[in-house]
Amino acid sequence: MLIKDYKSSKFETFEQSECVKVQREPIEEELEEIKEFHFHVYFFQNNQKQRDSAVKLREKIIELTNKGFFHPVPYHVTNFTPIGPHSIGSYEVWCPKEHFPRVYSWFILHRGIHSVLIHPLTKEQLLDHTDRAVWMGSPVPLDTKWLRPVLSETPSQYPELKLGYNAPPSGETTDFDANMN
Repeated sequence: MLIKDYKSSKFETFEQSECVKVQREPIEEELEEIKEFHFHVYFFQNNQKQRDSAVKLREKIIELTNKGFFHPVPYHVTNFTPIGPHSIGSYEVWCPKEHFPRVYSWFILHRGIHSVLIHPLTKEQLLDHTDRAVWMGSPVPLDTKWLRPVLSETPSQYPELKLGYNAPPSGETTDFDANMN
C-alpha cells in the first residue's frame, strides 16, 4: 500500500501485514458500545389520517421483519393516548445494533408524515431520550419527569433473539444468523 507523506509530498510503501499483527486490549469506548436502540413513531391520536398511517407503517415493519428484511421488534402496544414521556400517540420499535443501518435507512425513506425519535438504550435513560437522541421530522415534546437519570442495569430487551446486548461474542453464530444465510 502506498502512503503519502504530506510533509514531503513523497510516497512510501507500507506493508499492511504490519498493522494486522498488532494486538491490543480493547479501549474503554469499545467496551461501552451501544448495542440496542429505540425508534419511537409519533402521531396525533385524534387525527384519523395520522392514526391510520401510523398503524399501516407498523404493519409494514412487522411484515418486513417476518420476511427477514430486517430485525426490529415493534412493541406489542400502540399508544393511542399520551403515555409516559410521550406527549402524543406513539409506538416503540426496538432495534439491535446488528440491524441499525437497514432500519434507520428504511425509516428515512418510509416514515411518511410521522416524526421518529431514535435513541440508544443505556443505563442513562434521561440522557438517552434527550441529549443522545436524534429526530426524523419535527421533534415532539417529551415529559421527562417519567425518565430516570440512571437505571440499575442496561435495559437489554428480547434476550431470546441473541442480538444487541445479548449477542454472542464475536465469531460465534446464532440460530438467527444461520437462518439469514
